[in-house]
Amino acid sequence: MASNNLGTTSPTNHPFPPETVLLVPAPPPAVPLRPPAGAWGLVVVAVRTTDAAPDPARTDTADLLAGVWLPTRPPAHLHTGDVVVRLQPPYASPPHNGDDPARADVVVLAADEGEWRTIRTWTRSIGARWPHEAAPSVLWQMRHLADAAFNAAQWATLAGPIAAALPPGVLSARLAGESAASPAPRAPDALAELIEAGLVEVGEQLVWNGHTATVREGGVLHDGGPHEFAVSTVTALATSLAGYTVNGWHLWRRARDDRPLSELRTALATR
Repeated sequence: MASNNLGTTSPTNHPFPPETVLLVPAPPPAVPLRPPAGAWGLVVVAVRTTDAAPDPARTDTADLLAGVWLPTRPPAHLHTGDVVVRLQPPYASPPHNGDDPARADVVVLAADEGEWRTIRTWTRSIGARWPHEAAPSVLWQMRHLADAAFNAAQWATLAGPIAAALPPGVLSARLAGESAASPAPRAPDALAELIEAGLVEVGEQLVWNGHTATVREGGVLHDGGPHEFAVSTVTALATSLAGYTVNGWHLWRRARDDRPLSELRTALATR
């Protein structure tokens, strides 16, 4: 592992971007208890838990937790599926001590349905073992959102051909578009918006860790398999390829110039 300018460690044996900070495994002094200056929160890039007994105060419940610091609170509608950890000074009223730099309150947020929703809050002022406390909730939420997006993407891809085979009006506008000639329904993440903004083109390739995916209509990815409907979303496909839960927005890069999707998404948000 290599040290970075945030006082945490960067993974050198994982296929993550260089700005990633590794929280598990990491020695306790390297685990942050406050965000660095100017950071809003840590978006989780990868998480994997163990089969240990559920006592995170004494047992390591995670064997991998990594993230990237976000400078500001991003728009939730573009970050659907992102799970963020915020570190805050302990609640200052007795018996808590808001001046204790060795303790923190931890808040887990998720971008879902256009809002940043609080998933869980730990306000009992935990120390450097907070990654093991938070990892199970982070993992569950990331899986839940990725599965929901994947299922919706599959339906969106199937709905176009189904609608074209039926008389107009048989399927509702919400599920199949306004008519059989309508564009394919959108996948529920920002890839469709990147296409509409011209930042990503239908048919171009994304790459990560030796893998290649092709962007398709509606903001879904084709995984290179032989099946017509072998489609996925940015995060679900990366998770399937990694073998553990990851955030694909910080992994996939546009093949033609090696720009990460997360950077393109930020550019979209600032337009």
